[in-house]
Amino acid sequence: MKYFLKKFWIIILVAACINIPLLVLGATRTNKTVTLKGDTTIVEDFVVIDNPYKAEGSLSTIYVISLDHSTILQNLIVSASPTSELSTLPEHYLHFTTAELNQMGRIQHESSIMYSLMLAYSAASKVDESIHLDYEFDAYVIAYYDKTSEFRIGDRIIGVDGIYAKDSFENFKEAFNNAKEGTVYQVMRGGKELEISYTSDNMRIAGYSYYNLDSKTASPSYKIKSTNVGGPSGGLLQTLALYNSLIEKDITNGFRIAGTGTIEPDGTVGMIGGIQQKIYTAYDDKMEIFLCPKDNYEEALIAYNKLPHKERMSLYSVETFEEALEILSNHNSEGGTLICLPFKNVIEHVKIKSRNYLYKPQIKFG
Repeated sequence: MKYFLKKFWIIILVAACINIPLLVLGATRTNKTVTLKGDTTIVEDFVVIDNPYKAEGSLSTIYVISLDHSTILQNLIVSASPTSELSTLPEHYLHFTTAELNQMGRIQHESSIMYSLMLAYSAASKVDESIHLDYEFDAYVIAYYDKTSEFRIGDRIIGVDGIYAKDSFENFKEAFNNAKEGTVYQVMRGGKELEISYTSDNMRIAGYSYYNLDSKTASPSYKIKSTNVGGPSGGLLQTLALYNSLIEKDITNGFRIAGTGTIEPDGTVGMIGGIQQKIYTAYDDKMEIFLCPKDNYEEALIAYNKLPHKERMSLYSVETFEEALEILSNHNSEGGTLICLPFKNVIEHVKIKSRNYLYKPQIKFG
């Protein structure tokens, strides 16, 4: 060993000088978030409709790779990439663990699938009366809490002052919307029921209305497949793909369609994160149409104008599910179409991805 060290000491010293700093830089985490290009995913990979109508084209969601609390080394690498983004994790997100952030993403994705099914079946039933999906409200699920709150990610608010949603939905909704200081919430956590009182600190939360969907009586039937993808940003394209599977007319018209945007039961399309990376990803995967939420349009346009041959992919601004259907129906087959729809007043809703949170929980019923 002494002979080895004596003979190769210079090499060992150089290796140590290189590797030790790299190990330190690679192990030291920061309050930064790294966003990288991801991939497009055919929506049928998430939900499978029994005996669906086939599409000549395709409808794809887009996911990006997001690393919260990235390391110093990751930050240095990303800062040199023109298609990646390095941002500071908002202060009101610093109290979350990596596991909680992952759970938050799962809740967002589950609610997105849920709302997509409700909206797609409802819209398709207007075309074909045999199509139906029954559902009922189950709970309000917490997807964000401030560090001063007693709530936790995944908590399910099932009652208000002893009024349970399972017993009387209308009474529960009224009690929920009129909650004030002293109101007591019945909450399910880890299979056990507990109570949390209404205070200004406790109500710094945000979440989603959860519904029990009756898949057994749905016509046609469907199956939700497991996935590692998190977040709510696939809502719009999921809804379009489900709707297209349910009705005979093909809304793709043979085009490769991608896009992003959250979806609400009333059809509102909401803003998302990582829009520029999603533009780059869609372009690299040779998508022909990109549907973008109105609130993300200006930022998306920055990335779109950097594309070497942007005429190969048309960019559209969308505010509602109905507008998306109209755009696809009127799309210019020559491509290169770029429009920005006029802004309309819409109901404000929770935007977890944009790091907003509410000071009083609200339920948005579809």
